[in-house]
Amino acid sequence: MSQENVENLRRCFALANDQGIEAAVEAFSHLIDDEFGLEEAAEMIDRDRYAGREGFIANMRKLEESLEEIRIEPLEFVDLGDRLVVVVSMSGRGKGSGAPVEVTFAQLWSMRDGKAVGLRDYATKSEALEAVALRE
Repeated sequence: MSQENVENLRRCFALANDQGIEAAVEAFSHLIDDEFGLEEAAEMIDRDRYAGREGFIANMRKLEESLEEIRIEPLEFVDLGDRLVVVVSMSGRGKGSGAPVEVTFAQLWSMRDGKAVGLRDYATKSEALEAVALRE
């Protein structure tokens, strides 16, 4: 199941980049568990927590409200079975200001029965791996 999880995430990122976040959310929302929880990295401006499928969707819409020309590129996947670490490069332009935004961070996805039950953002891959007691 873990390779399937990697492929589902890879397709979700690709769809978000090709057709927008809304299209990706629509196509893959069935893979977000009702008990899903999202927590942003401490270094992020938006450190809110989001719960459930609707919370995930609300977080993605918030991203689209603040940025345009969004690209979210997975640079690396570390398959840990029921957990996945994804190193992500995100870029875009601030809505209104047009200021370029580019950030690289790591995501720790927790999976159960092919559905995402949790997502936690970290500033670095090392921090994400440390959270699951692994080191580079």
